[in-house]
Order: sequence, then structure tokens, then C-alpha cells
Amino acid sequence: MNGHLSATAACHRAPRSRWWSASLTLAAILLSLSLRVGPDAVAAESGPVTARKRDVPGRAEDAPISVGQVSQLLKRLEEQNARLAEQNAKLMEQNARLAEQNDSLARQLVEGAKGHSDASARQGDPLSVDSASRAPPSLTTRPVVVAPPPARPQPPKQAIIDADEDDPAGQIVVARRQQGPMPFELRADLFTQIRYTNFARDQDYWIDSAGNLQPLSSFDSFELTRNFIQFSGYALDPRLQFTANIFSSTAINNTVYLGWINYRFNRAFDLRAGNWIVPGTREWLESFRYTLGADRLMATTFFRPNISPGVWAQGEPFDNVHYVAMVANSLNRFNQGVDRIGTSIAFGGTVWWEPMGSFGPGPSDIEHHPRPSPRLGTSFAFSRESNQGFGATENGNPEDTILRLSDGTPLFRPGALAPGVELSKANVNLWALDAALKYRGFTLSGEYFLRWLDGFDYRGGTLPMDSLFDHGALLQTAYFVIPGRLEGFARSSFVSGRFGGGYEVGGGVNWYLRASRDWRMTFEVLNVNRSPAQNLLTGYRAGESGTLYQLQLFTDFF
Repeated sequence: MNGHLSATAACHRAPRSRWWSASLTLAAILLSLSLRVGPDAVAAESGPVTARKRDVPGRAEDAPISVGQVSQLLKRLEEQNARLAEQNAKLMEQNARLAEQNDSLARQLVEGAKGHSDASARQGDPLSVDSASRAPPSLTTRPVVVAPPPARPQPPKQAIIDADEDDPAGQIVVARRQQGPMPFELRADLFTQIRYTNFARDQDYWIDSAGNLQPLSSFDSFELTRNFIQFSGYALDPRLQFTANIFSSTAINNTVYLGWINYRFNRAFDLRAGNWIVPGTREWLESFRYTLGADRLMATTFFRPNISPGVWAQGEPFDNVHYVAMVANSLNRFNQGVDRIGTSIAFGGTVWWEPMGSFGPGPSDIEHHPRPSPRLGTSFAFSRESNQGFGATENGNPEDTILRLSDGTPLFRPGALAPGVELSKANVNLWALDAALKYRGFTLSGEYFLRWLDGFDYRGGTLPMDSLFDHGALLQTAYFVIPGRLEGFARSSFVSGRFGGGYEVGGGVNWYLRASRDWRMTFEVLNVNRSPAQNLLTGYRAGESGTLYQLQLFTDFF
């Protein structure tokens, strides 16, 4: 009796939740025991039972379960419930880790599909769970579904076409494959120069070196002066690069192909082979995209080399010191095929120094340098040129500038140097010095040209000279009235030599539509007096005197 009261009091002192759990569990165990083996199962708790006692059920010796046995059962149930609670807590923690891992995997797959995953992210895959951290299997009071960890994701296959990604240099990425045995990238660009040109002549004709009258005409026209479709990129190795240009112009209704392949060993040495500009003057080497006015000036047009197939190197061997050195077929090889007359090789090179850091492309200070930024440079070119036939050379390509005397007469035209004399070969030696300064939207730049022609081979008659020396210069300045948007400029150039010379002076405005070099509208007026230069793209015609008006829109859509 007292034992039953003590047990009852102990049960009342226990928490209500534990009491109900223990009671239900006890009832289930007692019911199970009674259904399976009857009183013998309970008797087994207190010791062995003889065979005779098992054969006579209901005897007085089969005593009921004692209070001590009930207490032991309750104690074991409490211990088991504590273990189950601990195991459930571990399972909940494991499920939380698995959910976090699944979220991380989903983010990785999304980022991989966009092409932004990298090797370091894959090495840090959060799905690599230590097996020692997994809870061992154990008895639970209710089913717990634990999803197996998903398989480690494979690196996503990156789409080659990625035409929505812009390149910092202004190009668009058309195709890219950075993984696998053959990395590859293709970029595209399209820039166009549309120009209205109007020339009003002051004279009806000019007289060449042989005393012949050459007629002059006024003209005006709308032209797609230059249209470049450019493809560039790399293959096999990011250092093995290529550039291909499809260049067309309505000025002579022609399309030509330019470009190169190169291997960039390092910053100081980039080796290239292809068809491109032969270095010789600064304004010529810089792209027409960055001229201060509508096009390159008259003196540059007269002295500069041309375009030629060749091999060249370029780079920055020292901080802010740059160079380009080229071996080419000729200074004027662009429109000549492999069957050209003569086999002489041409050399061209340039070096420049930017002592205060990056000068930027072209003479315009759209970058608005906060401190004075100078640039000093020199260029040279020399070759032995052969007479390719005046007619074919003159009407060749849209960028062609043939060798001319200081009055505009073509050097290899019969009778140009003396009556009845026609040159077959001549040495051309060109040297140029340049300097420029940019500061807070202001720019000032100039270049001085020196050219020697000698080593004449000719037939018929006698030459009155062994050599010819011509020189010239250009000077241009500009200032941004509205920084990054509206720029006023003025510029001039001249050419002088044994056969006379000419000059130009003028200016205009540049409107940068998007506050960048990519979209620019230019209006320019030049007064030209006896031009010695001729080029179908620049607006200059040999011997012309008059006023040249040019309105131009330059666009770079990518």
C-alpha cells in the first residue's frame, strides 16, 4: 500500500507532458506483452520459471508486476525519449545543412548557365560534406525522410554565342569558348564615316613640273568615305590573336581587306604579320577615327607611306615608352600584287614617349587630363621604290598616296624631272619629329617632315639633279568649350620643295554626341592653296586652290 502511494506521488511530481508520454508508452508495452506471452513475459522480469509452473496457468505464484518494475520501465522510457530528442535535433540540423547546400547548388547552376562560374567556385563546392558529420541511423518514434545529397554538378557547358556581352574596348563579343582544349574568342566592331564634301575652286587649272596645264574642277558629293567591319579575337591561346578588316569606300566604289595575326609574348614584344599601315608619320599611324578634323591634313597626305603586307613588332619595353618597327614589301605596296616590279624591302618605324602617363589616342583631349600630359616622338621610313606604271598606281586603292613632287606632279610620270626622262627607281628616305600636349580639354600638337629622294635610275635624257629634298609641317590646336561634348579646333599644314609647294589653314567644331569618341559630328572649313597632295578620301586634289567644306558623321555602333 505504502509502495503504491509512493509511486503515485512520484508520478504526480513529474511534468504533465512526460507523464502522458510515459503512460501511453507503458500502456502500449503492457498491451503488447499481454497479447504475445501473457503472464510469463512479466514473470521473466523477476527470474526463471519452472516448467511445472508454466503448465498451470492462473496459479497464485504468478504475482502481478511490482511497483519497482514499473519504475524501472518508466526510467528506461525517459532515457529513450531523451536519446530520441537528441537524435531528432541532430537530424533537424543535418536537414538544415542539406537545405543550405541545395540552395547553394541552385545558385551555382544559375551562375554557371550565365557563364560566370570559374574554377575556384567549383573547388569550393559546399556539397563536399564530411562523412563523419552525418548522424548514424537510429530508432525514431516517427518516420524522418532524409533526402540523399545530390550528385556533384558537372561544370556547365558554356554557350559559344554570347552576343550580349560588351568588351571594354568597345567591341561586342560574338563567340567565346574559354574552356576545353581550344579556347576561342571572336569580337566584332563596325565603324562608319559618312561625309559631305564641297570644294569651290579659286583657279581653273594648275601647271605641273613639266609645264603642262592641268584642269581644276569644283565638286561636291555625299560619300560613305570609310566603312570598316572588323573581327578580332584569339584562338588556341589568348596570346595568339587575329584581326580582320573589311574596308569599303564609295569614293572609288572599292572594297579591300586588311588585317593580321599576332602573338603577344608580353607587354614589350607583340609580333605581327599581315597587311597594315607602314609607320612613317605620327598622324598617319594614328587611326583616322581620332583625327582632330574630318581627315588627316594635307602635309601628312603628301609625305606619309602607304599600306603594305609585312612583319612588324610593337610594344612598351619601358613604362610610357612605345614603339612600332616594320619590314614591308614597299612603302607603297597596297595596290600591287606579288608580280610587282622590283624586289626591294621597305622599313618603317616609330617611337614615342609619354613622360606623364597615358596621352590617349589622337590629339583631342576628350579625357580632360587634370595635369599637363605631353608626348614626344619620332618616325622614319625608307625604301627603294620602283616605277609600277603611273596609271595603275594612281587608280588603285582608296588610301593610295603615290610619290609626288612638291607641286603635286607624280614622281614617276614621264618628263616629271626633265623632258624625255622617266624614272625607273628611286630611294625614298623619310624622317618626322612630333610633339603634343593635352591639358584640361586643351590640346596642341605638331609634326615636322623631312624627305630625301635620291639614287635615281632613269632612261632617256639627262637629269639636272642627283637628289631632291622636301620638307613640311603641320600644327593643330583645340579646346573643349563644353567638356566632353563640344570642341573647337584650328589647324594648318604646308609642303615646300624644289618644285614649289602649298599650304592650308582652317578650323571647325567637333560635337561628341555621346560624350565619347564613338559618335562624333565634325564640320570643317579649309582654305587650300596649291595642294601638292592628292587622295580621294581626304578631299585633296593635286594643284587645287580654293575652299574645302566638309561635314562628317562618324559612328561606332558596337
